[in-house]
Amino acid sequence: MPKRRFVYAAALIRALVPLISLTLAAAANAAGTAVAQPACSATGTPPLETVEPVTERPTCKDGQVLSFDQNGVTRYACLNLPPHAVAGASKWPMIVYLHGSMTNPDSLYRTGHALFKLSRNYPLSAHAGAKGFILLAPEGRRAKAWASEGPHTGTGFHWDEWQREPGKNLDVQAIDHFIDQAVATDLVDVKQIYVFGWSNGADMAVLYGAWRADRIAAVGQYAGTDPWQRTPCPVDMPSGRQVPLTLLRNMCDALATCSETSSWSNTLEKQNWPLRRVDLTLDGEDAGPNAQCVRLCRKPRGLYEHIRWPKKAVLANEMLEFFKEHSLP
Repeated sequence: MPKRRFVYAAALIRALVPLISLTLAAAANAAGTAVAQPACSATGTPPLETVEPVTERPTCKDGQVLSFDQNGVTRYACLNLPPHAVAGASKWPMIVYLHGSMTNPDSLYRTGHALFKLSRNYPLSAHAGAKGFILLAPEGRRAKAWASEGPHTGTGFHWDEWQREPGKNLDVQAIDHFIDQAVATDLVDVKQIYVFGWSNGADMAVLYGAWRADRIAAVGQYAGTDPWQRTPCPVDMPSGRQVPLTLLRNMCDALATCSETSSWSNTLEKQNWPLRRVDLTLDGEDAGPNAQCVRLCRKPRGLYEHIRWPKKAVLANEMLEFFKEHSLP
């Protein structure tokens, strides 16, 4: 077997072992606790039905665990500062990381380790003396996801992207609270607060950016789609400030399919949205401007690509550079 194919096969096995377990558990949950079809409204679905334990304290490698009580549920987040961040010395940009379904904030240090490493010294700030950036990683809630036309992940950690009324969405309010906590440290440059999400977190990142356009400078999506068209209750996209968006997408993806991300990209381009789309190769590298969707996207590869993050160079040269170009006035 050629070396490249051997490396891919080994990586595929490592990636799919936990995913197969996750999928089997989700299938069992879905089969045993079927979610009734919700009553749709102009704001999507009713709130997600949570499952005990609703939250779980993350480890937060090299960081601080933040928490607060929300209606009797302890909400958590991880806060990681650059090693040289000292109050009063400067202000640092902050990226709010929203994890994918069935994961938690600790995925930042495992699957997302490239972004974590970049946070140490990457020059994201507009101020030359402030190297690195702050990472804030809130945690979603364990809940029964609404069944939709696409893949159904069942019971596990989710962001409630289906309930699109920010005044009632508890996940939106939790993110608000943790951003406020971080800003209270007097270390955050409030003109450079960004949101980056993966999968379910990618959809939530777009929603949050739209609802908090006055404080979010730009949004990054990896393996995400159009959250307003998410079934079972699609709704109209709201008007307002077009928060700049960088869309990192796979040419073969079993969950955020290439056709869905193409449609989402086309929707944004028709509205002249400030957008940077980056197509990714099998290895998570920049595929260039002429990349095409994989015609025969088999499920094992599609699952592998969905949970394999973009390479460090893509995160730096595409997403972080895009963020750096956009700050609030």
